[in-house]
Amino acid sequence: MISIIKKILKLLTAAERKRLYLLFVVMTISGLFQVAGIASIMPFLALITSPGLLKTNKILNWLYTSLNFQSTNRFLIFAGVAVLIILIVSNVLVFLTLWGSERFAWMRSHTISRRLLKNYLYQPYVFFLNRNTTILGKNILSEVQQAVKGVIVPMMEIFTTGILALLIIAMLVKINLILAFSLMVILGSAYIFIYRIVKRRLNTIGKLRFQTNAERFKAINEAFSDIKQLKLMGRENFFIKSYSKPSLEYSRHNATNAVITQIPRYIMEIISFGGIIVVVLYLLASGKGFGEFLPLVGLYVFATYKLMPALQTIFAGVASVRFSMQALDVLYKDMYSFKEVSQESTLEKRKTDVISLKKEMTLENITFSYPETSKPVIDDLNIIIKANTSIAFVGATGAGKTTIADIILGLLRPEKGRILVDGVEITDENLPCWQRNLGYIPQNINLQDYNVARNIAFGIPESKLDMEAVEYASKIANFHDFVMEQLPNKYQTEIGERGVRLSGGQRQRIGIARALYFNPQVLVLDEATSALDGVTEEEVFRAIQNIAKTKTLIIIAHRLTTVQDCDVIYILEKGKIIGSGKYDELMKSNDKFRKMARAHL
Repeated sequence: MISIIKKILKLLTAAERKRLYLLFVVMTISGLFQVAGIASIMPFLALITSPGLLKTNKILNWLYTSLNFQSTNRFLIFAGVAVLIILIVSNVLVFLTLWGSERFAWMRSHTISRRLLKNYLYQPYVFFLNRNTTILGKNILSEVQQAVKGVIVPMMEIFTTGILALLIIAMLVKINLILAFSLMVILGSAYIFIYRIVKRRLNTIGKLRFQTNAERFKAINEAFSDIKQLKLMGRENFFIKSYSKPSLEYSRHNATNAVITQIPRYIMEIISFGGIIVVVLYLLASGKGFGEFLPLVGLYVFATYKLMPALQTIFAGVASVRFSMQALDVLYKDMYSFKEVSQESTLEKRKTDVISLKKEMTLENITFSYPETSKPVIDDLNIIIKANTSIAFVGATGAGKTTIADIILGLLRPEKGRILVDGVEITDENLPCWQRNLGYIPQNINLQDYNVARNIAFGIPESKLDMEAVEYASKIANFHDFVMEQLPNKYQTEIGERGVRLSGGQRQRIGIARALYFNPQVLVLDEATSALDGVTEEEVFRAIQNIAKTKTLIIIAHRLTTVQDCDVIYILEKGKIIGSGKYDELMKSNDKFRKMARAHL
């Protein structure tokens, strides 16, 4: 339990911990008022049945004389109103604490999920290579809420209702030790016995809930990620079945948890009210008259009425924590077990300085291996790239072409070697300044469900969007005329999810314009036209040729026809350069290059 509390407190900020402590204080005060309401019942009932207590009871007599009452009935009315006020105040405080705890819980769902998203997004690119982004999304959208509602809130309720239960028991001990002890033994041992029976089951279905929840998210993501292919091939039932099984199991596990947490309530009602009957029989056996023990019975009935929900809340809270611990453990691990990284906005850092490429970029002794692999993908690579030239990397699949591009982009950091730009080494500290000068055009452009302008100005808030930069980039990409002449709302035209309303060539032009929005000096094209047909590819490359006059182009190519005009072509094989030169030179001197060229004719 201590380890759970430590994890919860670490997941909260200092300000959130202060709010939590304040909420505990309010909950404790609410508990005191509830106990006061319970405690006031006994003297009030005793006073009604025996008005003579006004003379024999010192406290009641002092109140009667100090407040200058002239009749017993008026004092009884006063006492009844006072008890009623205490009960109203206690229930108002209960409502306020409920409101406070619910608001605290839902706001923590927001703040913790936001911090988790921030923690994920600021991880280096290599972090995402071995992780399913659907699972990361599931952790943010679902597991945070499960941890908050299933662990944090129940822990708060365990603490506050535990205080209330202790205060009620302390009051009962003060009044009658034997009966209080009997009540503690009967109710407490019953709850503990039930929990010991179900705790292993709760732990098991909690883990299964976590697994099936991940499978649900994965099935949905797979169903919608390629909806065109799904509809074309009529595979709806396959994906519905893929979702149905984990969804059914997920629902069953949650239902089982809900039933387990409520079972003791009905069992304990039988035990508790049976206990009241035993109390009555005990008092009758002791020879006391009915009027004498009626206030005590009334007190125990009301105390049980208040104590039962408290004990039930504690049991349900402990069960919920056991059921949801997997979610808390994953959040804690994903929030604090990763390598510490700077969470300063790279966009803001890039605004300060820019590392310009005016002469040459040098890749010196570059070696790189992917995590959990021993064989290097890039092995002791040395290249010099002159400014304002176009170079290409070609080779078979797995030769290391894309890895080199990612290293130049700074997405992957070499294990050995270094990158120099005009003699300046690119380090982790100045990497954002170098990336500010880079544009990247991938094979598949991931468009968002926004208008054309916001897709070109990727990740820029609409209020800060520079339309002049959008139009300038679009003109260089040979896309401006299409936007102005054929789109109904020009740059404000919505393009649909993943750009579904555009052709492949149009989507690729948006990708080129996006790469040019900040007017970088260096453009990296990673098989940017390999998914296009021949005519569209030629049109897109005409747009790229417009750029080549003023920028350094680094092209990862699949089709060799697209690199015929490059200044230098490097042939890669198993992470090493095995040939370089212009297209015509390589066609004459390099057998492998000729074979590759002929294969794509």
